[in-house]
Amino acid sequence: MEAKKRHQVTKKVTLVGALVNGILAFLQISSGLLGNSQALLADGIHTLSDLGSDFIVLMATTQSAKPADKEHPYGHGRIETLASVLLGLVLIGVGVGVGFRGFNSVFSLNQISPEPFTIFFAVIAILSKEGLYRYTLKASKRIHSTLLETNAWHHRSDALSSIIVLCGIAAQMIGVPYMDSFAAAIVALMISIMGYKLARKALDELIDTSLDSELVENIQHTIEKKESVKDVHSLRTRSMGGQGYIDAEIRVNPRLTVSEAHHIAFSLEQQIKTELPKIIDVGIHVDPLSEFGHHWVTDLPSREEILDRLNSQWSSIDCSNKIHEIRLHYLSSRVEIELFLPFELAAIGFQLEIDELVEQASKIDFVEQVYIYFER
Repeated sequence: MEAKKRHQVTKKVTLVGALVNGILAFLQISSGLLGNSQALLADGIHTLSDLGSDFIVLMATTQSAKPADKEHPYGHGRIETLASVLLGLVLIGVGVGVGFRGFNSVFSLNQISPEPFTIFFAVIAILSKEGLYRYTLKASKRIHSTLLETNAWHHRSDALSSIIVLCGIAAQMIGVPYMDSFAAAIVALMISIMGYKLARKALDELIDTSLDSELVENIQHTIEKKESVKDVHSLRTRSMGGQGYIDAEIRVNPRLTVSEAHHIAFSLEQQIKTELPKIIDVGIHVDPLSEFGHHWVTDLPSREEILDRLNSQWSSIDCSNKIHEIRLHYLSSRVEIELFLPFELAAIGFQLEIDELVEQASKIDFVEQVYIYFER
């Protein structure tokens, strides 16, 4: 999906979340203070941190939507990943702060039961946060955004924490002591754990952890089912900003032309992107398949060196200067040579010279075979 469209979707979803969180934070904090509920107050502070998180998401997606440039040839997708790390760290910090306040209230001698109206605001919080979760997760799957998915699960954790708040308030209202404060401490623990998981996932992406195994298997299968591909020598994957990047090394028939090998690689790249929309960048490196396992001799002479040897061998053969084209096939530890001659040399009178071309070329130690072709 185009970076511009991804940014538009993310911006819209984030602004909706910011609006809901802003209103909800005001209602929770004010009702928590007025209604004597430590748990609802803690949840309100948590929601207020969500508002800050929404602005982090918005800033990150604005920057990551910038197109690739000379200094950033792979784009700016890492900014989205860095923002996810920051978002996770913010959650951990908020969790520690809320937990500290909750535990302090447990040991307070002045235990005041929450007012009944606080239950209403706890229910409002649950419904609002669950709605944000479903809305944000749906958008994240549509545009394959790790950052939006992170924010969606953040909303889900908020909904779960609000359920605990509701239970704590209700329990203390019916006479179970300290439950409101314990609920605040549990919410704090949940916030910290969620923050750790989100930061860990983003850090894995920063250090180029491979895509999930199921997706890698799908990629491997897509490449292997291509008839022209004889072997998949290596497959490396990584993620950036929720999108996949692939580097693959395939092996094909060593006698294929360069243009045909290029066509195989190009068609594979397009096929992978079509079948797996999460993958936005594919690099296919083509190698010739060795006829003797995977061992490949790398010290064979270059084309220029081989041509010099051939010209030296053919110095006394007149028809050597009429060769139209010389093709070389590097096959493991040997080289095959194809000679293309004008059709008129196919006449009987030139057979001896042509045989001499083949014989002299075959005397070179690394030459496996010499083929003659006549063309009009």
